[in-house]
Amino acid sequence: MGKGTSVAVNHLTSSIGCRSIGFCEAQQLSNAEIKFMRTFRRAILSVGACSGLLFPLVFSPPQHPKDMQTVLLAAHRAGRVEVLDPATLAPLGSINVLPLADGIRSSPDGSFLYVREGIPPDFKGCCALYALNLETRKMTRLVEPSRAATVSPNGNHVVTQRGNMGIEVFNGCTLEREPRIPRSIAPGFYSLSFSPNGSFLLGITNSPPSLDMFDFASRQLVRSYPVSGDVALLGAWLRDDFYLYAYQGADGQLWKVNPQNATLGLPLKVSFPDAAPECAIHEEEMVGVGNRIFLYEAFGDKGDRRSGCKRPIPGGVLSIGPETGKVIRRLADGVHFNWVVPSPDGKELYGIDVTNPNWDSVGLVRLDAETGNVLAKTQLTPDVWFIDLASLPRKLVPHGELEAVHD
Repeated sequence: MGKGTSVAVNHLTSSIGCRSIGFCEAQQLSNAEIKFMRTFRRAILSVGACSGLLFPLVFSPPQHPKDMQTVLLAAHRAGRVEVLDPATLAPLGSINVLPLADGIRSSPDGSFLYVREGIPPDFKGCCALYALNLETRKMTRLVEPSRAATVSPNGNHVVTQRGNMGIEVFNGCTLEREPRIPRSIAPGFYSLSFSPNGSFLLGITNSPPSLDMFDFASRQLVRSYPVSGDVALLGAWLRDDFYLYAYQGADGQLWKVNPQNATLGLPLKVSFPDAAPECAIHEEEMVGVGNRIFLYEAFGDKGDRRSGCKRPIPGGVLSIGPETGKVIRRLADGVHFNWVVPSPDGKELYGIDVTNPNWDSVGLVRLDAETGNVLAKTQLTPDVWFIDLASLPRKLVPHGELEAVHD
């Protein structure tokens, strides 16, 4: 690496390396910060791998905003991905994929969709992970069985798991396997997320409850935060800060994670308002955007307590203040969410409304994230659904009914 490149990298890491992850606050550099900056430098130097650039700090020109279109992707078990207008929820087009679709993610540049599908040849078992190239509409099977795909912020890497057998890693451009994180380092069955700059991979496991933090470039464990008690764990990013949430029924604990500390410290108490405490809350979910955490009871799964509770169970989403743990307001308590995704600016929420536990009446709603007002709503075909917001190149947005190509 030439002197000019070294100077550029050093300037980047010294000016934004600490601030970009949101984990560093001290003005003086600690050993942990120095280690972090070295990690960040490696991440910066790896950018450009997809495009094969000789000089990795010269990025390929991004798509102009006018060439991109935000869409709402809605996949359902029948084996179809619907592409919807996020403002009106009106259909734009669709792609027929494989049976037993079970989740969807998009790459940051909108070139790939990652869909969990049934395992061939009979497609009755769940699930194999496929990458759908939107330009060629070819589906490439990556691994089976598989959990959901987690995509790095730059789209260069896709990670998933086959169980508690370590973490599988794929190149987001070539779809080829990359060095994995072995079970000896990553023994949990994780819910995975990347840090905003892609340097760290965080994994939440409930057996036993723990947050594990991995240096992604070196594939090494750098922190592990066990949580005591018979609790379930969730996590969400708010800008550059990661929040860990533990709950048992209506009682919750919230931590803002500082990876320079070896332990989590004291949590904030969170109380989930429950109109039917005699019927225990089975499953909660959590998303974060802007300066808010959104917490909701997930309906429509096996533990949907409406099936056995005599008292009506309200739905809705709780808006939580991350600095206090207090419930600011409950949004749309007449909607029973199974899945919620926020808009990038945090002003709106999109959710799957499961009217009945058996999914025989399903809706899609768009909410004002501040007031809870329903801005748009549409009915969906009775089935199990999954959604994701995506920014796609306009030329690749499906119009009409299309067919994916698969082996």
